[in-house]
Amino acid sequence: MQKILVNDTNILIDLMAIGLLESFLSCNFEFHTNDLIMNEITNEAQKQQVLKLANEGKLFIAETKAQDYTDIFNLKVKNLSFEDCSIWHYTTKIQGTLLTGDGNLRKEVEKTTTDVKGILYVFDVLIENEKLSNANAIEKIKQLYVLNNRLPKKEIEKRIKKWS
Repeated sequence: MQKILVNDTNILIDLMAIGLLESFLSCNFEFHTNDLIMNEITNEAQKQQVLKLANEGKLFIAETKAQDYTDIFNLKVKNLSFEDCSIWHYTTKIQGTLLTGDGNLRKEVEKTTTDVKGILYVFDVLIENEKLSNANAIEKIKQLYVLNNRLPKKEIEKRIKKWS
């Protein structure tokens, strides 16, 4: 069975911003998100890009059902949005790995048995699957850090050194 990677909003947006979403979704995994996460994508061009990839079968967008709403409300943790809790709940439900750049969400999920990774894992996957050369990875991670300076600078520097 293929490993299931469940994408939070910030992962999708960050990958689109640096032109790597389609490459990532072509790796040998099953990719998911949910409808509540899709609602967080407010840029129409970005939303259309994600929907196009979903229509091509590269990303599954799960519908949040009535029972899920009850489970999500029961899961609700302070400092986490309803959407954060929804993607955590969905990931746990399908036994996937959550991909998120949200520090609060990551800290809460790490307290459980649900697997959680961030954007640096995505870069590792892209290199392992030969979708990105080391030189291109350095360029793209620097580009992403300019757009999102909340990323872990020390870990980025380690990756750049490793890829050089």
